[in-house]
Amino acid sequence: MQQNTGQHPDPHKILLRRQLRSRRNSLSSDLRARHDAAIGQHVLHLVRSRGAGSIACYWPFNGEPDITQIYQQWAVEGRALALPVISGDDDHRMDFHSWLVDTDLGKNRYGILEPQKTAPVPLSGIDMLIMPLVGYDRFGNRLGLGSGYYDRCLESVRDKPVPMRVGIAYSLQEVEALDKDEWDISIHGVVNENGWFTLGGRESLKTIKED
Repeated sequence: MQQNTGQHPDPHKILLRRQLRSRRNSLSSDLRARHDAAIGQHVLHLVRSRGAGSIACYWPFNGEPDITQIYQQWAVEGRALALPVISGDDDHRMDFHSWLVDTDLGKNRYGILEPQKTAPVPLSGIDMLIMPLVGYDRFGNRLGLGSGYYDRCLESVRDKPVPMRVGIAYSLQEVEALDKDEWDISIHGVVNENGWFTLGGRESLKTIKED
């Protein structure tokens, strides 16, 4: 799943992805469950405090934090939800499609569940986008799986505050600094088991206190 950019794969990033995914997958089932529950509660508060009425979510895959238990609660609260859907071609295109609790899900080419036969949702109709990360640093740089789906999808909103881009990860996935390529799209903040943190500049991570 390497990004098709015309560039040679970065061996450092390949190794770092392998290390961080191994670290993530080494969590015990009990600790993972506690972390996932904590992350879910932090995300719930963030969504409510920001008044996000439409949210692009993700379906967990290969050790990513599982916060799907809060999706149904969002639906009950009347928030519109969407999940990523990738094209079946090799153009690495990804869109977001509407998702309801009774929407049929099927596996895509990588084995990730995605909505079947639902309407696409434009980025202009999304208030907050929560995405899984392989790694992140305190400057807002993210490390994904390497396919570039999110970077391509979000290029048109690279310098815009909406949708608010929120990474979801465990604290053990934070690294000191990531090399940023010209096509990489930064995130506005990250939620881990310890809370919600804004990212950027050279300042330390800042927790946003509950209102």
